[in-house]
Amino acid sequence: MKILILIFIFSSTLLIAQKTGVSGIVTEKETGEPVPFASVFFQDSKIGTETDFDGKFDLESYYATDSLIVRASGFETQIINVKLDHSQVINFQLEPVTQVTDEVFITAPDEKPSTVLHRRIVNNKPINNKEKLGAYEYETYNKIQLDLNNIGDQFEDRKIVQNLDLVMDYLDTMDGGKYLPLILTESLSDFYFRTNPQKKKEVIKASRITGVNNLEVNQFLGEMYQDINVYDNYIGIFDKSFISPIAGFGRAYYTLYLKDSAFIGNQWCYKLSFEPKRKGDLTFTGEMWIHDTTYAVKSWSATVAEDANINYVNGFYLEQEFEQVEKEVWMMTSDKLIVDLKALESSKLLGFYGRKLTTRKNFVINTPYPPDFYRASENVVVEEGANNRSEEYWKKHRHVPLNKQEENIETMIDSLNEVPLFKAFKNFTFLVTTGFYPMGNFELGNIKSLISYNTVEGFRNQLQMRTSNDFSERIEFSGKLAYGYLDQRFKYGGGIRYNITPKKRGMLNLFYDYDVQQLGMASNAEAIDGALGSLFRTQPLNQLILTEKFGAKLEKDVGKNFIITAGAEWKNLEALGETEFHRPTSSLGYQDVNDISTFETSLKIRYAKNEEFISGTFDRISVGSKYPAISLEGVLGIKGVLGSEYEYQKLELKLSHSPKLGILGKLYYEIYGGAFFGQAAYPFLKIHEGSQTYWFQSAAHNRMEYFEFISDRYVGASAEQHFNGLFFDRIPLVRKLKWRFVASAKSVWGQISQNQSTEMLLPNNTKSFGNTPYLETALGIENIFKVFRVDAIWRITHLDPGVSPIGIRAKFRIRF
Repeated sequence: MKILILIFIFSSTLLIAQKTGVSGIVTEKETGEPVPFASVFFQDSKIGTETDFDGKFDLESYYATDSLIVRASGFETQIINVKLDHSQVINFQLEPVTQVTDEVFITAPDEKPSTVLHRRIVNNKPINNKEKLGAYEYETYNKIQLDLNNIGDQFEDRKIVQNLDLVMDYLDTMDGGKYLPLILTESLSDFYFRTNPQKKKEVIKASRITGVNNLEVNQFLGEMYQDINVYDNYIGIFDKSFISPIAGFGRAYYTLYLKDSAFIGNQWCYKLSFEPKRKGDLTFTGEMWIHDTTYAVKSWSATVAEDANINYVNGFYLEQEFEQVEKEVWMMTSDKLIVDLKALESSKLLGFYGRKLTTRKNFVINTPYPPDFYRASENVVVEEGANNRSEEYWKKHRHVPLNKQEENIETMIDSLNEVPLFKAFKNFTFLVTTGFYPMGNFELGNIKSLISYNTVEGFRNQLQMRTSNDFSERIEFSGKLAYGYLDQRFKYGGGIRYNITPKKRGMLNLFYDYDVQQLGMASNAEAIDGALGSLFRTQPLNQLILTEKFGAKLEKDVGKNFIITAGAEWKNLEALGETEFHRPTSSLGYQDVNDISTFETSLKIRYAKNEEFISGTFDRISVGSKYPAISLEGVLGIKGVLGSEYEYQKLELKLSHSPKLGILGKLYYEIYGGAFFGQAAYPFLKIHEGSQTYWFQSAAHNRMEYFEFISDRYVGASAEQHFNGLFFDRIPLVRKLKWRFVASAKSVWGQISQNQSTEMLLPNNTKSFGNTPYLETALGIENIFKVFRVDAIWRITHLDPGVSPIGIRAKFRIRF
């Protein structure tokens, strides 16, 4: 339920235009006398003026064209070129007209009126986009509401509901159906923008979330992440790139109709409707009113095209209104969005309405502040006390008053929390989404690791417990206990997380762990204690390690773009199953070693411009950035500390990025490289991430086995392209399935120094890269039944005789 709030979050292109100024005098060529009341205007536009009694004119506009025309009764029309984005003086000398009547031909227009209008809208986009301005500021109010819908006609007749008088009082209707308000967020902020240098700043003056606790999304509730700009070629909604009806290439995707013309207020406007040319494209159906002089959007409304390849959206409505707040300056003043979300279109399950309203006022145009004014340690500044504004403050400052249901959502939710049925439903939802079941001050789980299997432990049970936010919002205690029925050993661990600087995240983590581990797994892979991690395997988990470790880690946000992570860790590794530690004693002999130890300190610096996070009290999820993220990590292994046996250093540099590519979909790519210095046993070197499961692992090499490649110098790259419905939506019968094409490739190459083999022999199945990098590619179909992805993966290099290079992998994922 918390995550659904965020469907309205996130979309901008910098387009800059300047005014063109022309002044001068219009005179008769023969006499030099001024010509009063002559029409002076830019060619192919309605921007113009008249000369005064002295023949003088002064014309300034963002909407200038490269030619200026002068017309006066009794004189020849004259055209002179002008320099755009400059101020200049141009004088006209008109000659008397010689009356000649030519033959008149009437022909059909070469283009449809809707095409001509659309082309003029597109040509004027850089001028009408607000980002043409040198600077602007305004106050913005955002309201987001989440409602329970698809309740059904019999909802009020149920005995349970009848006993909840408070629910009956809050039921409301929309489009003939009943809904129950659940969550309401509001924010009031001041937004500032300047062009040169480009800077933006938002100050949240007031913010509140009613109906849900411990979700830190204040930074997303203001202007910075709520701006749907019709002048962008692509409009970002639901993590998809919808094509704007006035995109430069929009006529390739939309059929346009010029429907009407009328006064909207005191402005004459044209009505242009649009609908998709093809089914399946991420397009809209709707209409817009266009100002006849500036070709600016006065208003537009739209719904998502019926056959658009998008999941769980049963209905969608968008409406935006614009006003000319100053001469030739158009700004959006109202933005409404309504989304009907449901698991299945014809499902009888409960669904949700998401509603957003944005209003803007108090505009100030082209009055920039000094660049230092825009500097801040966060992308969005939240004023002290913004989360605790009084009801009187809200009533005085919110742009639009709340209705009865909205005003009393908090009272209703507080009452519902006392109802056993509602509490059970909420606890079940929490269990499904987090794996833990809330029990007051504690949470019990994790459901996915209650039972699992591997060849060393046999069947294994594990139980975890952690304190909840009811216990504390600054400190969290956690612990786990596991037991393997084959090895008959207990495993255990515990941790403390403490947010030392709540205003600017500084998370201190102290931990101890004694458990079985599989080295060479990807960081986001299903661990061996997971149920899915022990099923559907291509090979059994038999090269395991018993790890005992303890340490501390501090993650600290610095400024608004840097995250610094520092830590220290001691760990002892014991060989289990078929894993063996052999330390060479001579060129032919070796000594069996039962366990090895190391002590490491580490420092990681990560830079991601304008990256934002969805934050809970202790955990957070990155929602990304339109810029690449770069990280540099250094590790120092120190010999002699708590019995550690090795001295080495490691440096790793990584770049990752996930840009949206419009109609081509979304790309994720990563490039990395690293090197070790000194000597260490192979478990402390780079064990390249493999996978021995039929589940597709995005961060691993899916056709590489564990321990197959180990390096102390390495470089690698991966790329994954999600084409959405670009290809399958062009196939009539397949289009209804809403399948989506995905392609990926991964490659890595490395070497291991000869001196590493004097510390410990490599596993028997470890190979050398030689001069050939490991390479695999994959082609897949995702969105099968809206939740499955299946890939055919082809291992191209380092093939084993008799083993097929192609394998099938699957993955479970929910995406819009």
